[in-house]
This record gives sequence, C-alpha cells and structure tokens, in this order.
Amino acid sequence: MNNLHESPVNHRLGSGEMLLHRRALRKLVPVSDMTIYRWERDGIFPRHFSINGRNYWRLSEVQQWMDGQVRACTPAMPDDGDRYE
Repeated sequence: MNNLHESPVNHRLGSGEMLLHRRALRKLVPVSDMTIYRWERDGIFPRHFSINGRNYWRLSEVQQWMDGQVRACTPAMPDDGDRYE
C-alpha cells in the first residue's frame, strides 16, 4: 500500500474530497504532532477537523500548503531574461 490513495487511514467526504488521518499526514509532512499543532495554532498549516473524535485534514489543503512551501524555497528567475552565471 505505497500509494497514498490506497491507504486504509484515508477517507472521502460525500463530495469525494480525500481526507487524511494523522498517520497519512505524517507520511506527507514528516514533523512531530506538536509542530503540526503549533503550525495550526499560528495559522501556518491547514486546520484539522474532527469526526467521531479523530482528527482529519483535507488532502487538497495539505497539497496546497506543500506547493506553497516549494514555491517559497524556489529562487525566482530574473524577469529580464538574464541567465544565472
């Protein structure tokens, strides 16, 4: 079960949106639970929601956050066509 979408800890909402349980989230964002909690508290990371006492994150929101992290770490190319030397 290496594919994220095959993991038994993932669920779908009625709208078809994929939900991640904490274990699946840790595979995508390998940081501690306390770090996730602090990031959520500080508005840095998407907030979880609870269903029957279990925490879930929307896959689309986590992917969007991850894309933002990649963009923040990628140097911008010069606008005038100059090349890096």
